[in-house]
Amino acid sequence: MRIVLDPVPLVLGIYAYVGELLARAVEKREDAAADVLARRLARQRGQSGDREVQKLVRAMHGDVKVADKLLKKTADVWKISQETDLVDLVILARGDENAPRAYVLLKPKEIEPLLKAIRAAAAGAGEREETLADIDRMIEDVNARGNDYLTFGFDPWQG
Repeated sequence: MRIVLDPVPLVLGIYAYVGELLARAVEKREDAAADVLARRLARQRGQSGDREVQKLVRAMHGDVKVADKLLKKTADVWKISQETDLVDLVILARGDENAPRAYVLLKPKEIEPLLKAIRAAAAGAGEREETLADIDRMIEDVNARGNDYLTFGFDPWQG
């Protein structure tokens, strides 16, 4: 599915969602200082302590990784928009031969809140009702896709 958008609400939606991801990562962080954590976990010998440390890191890593990927893609949105003013937001099945110029692979559970943030930014920027309805349909389509990775990306507008 493709939707034509102004790059400003697109990037602002990504920015807002990245902020949510980073806030969630901070919530998962242990409040204790490094030395306190090390003393607590040093008491757990062998594999048990290792697993506990890996659990702490993994809890934060997923959100930070997605946030980083999305922030990097905002630069691609700006480059693409310099060519055509508008940008096609594209969501396709992973491996589709019509892959957009710039994309990341995300799970539907990551794309849905991202699209909601983009929709909110588009509504705030005064995008047409038709565009907002297209985003709503895209959200429904993403929810119906199961749990497989999807291509979330951007192409120059082919008006």
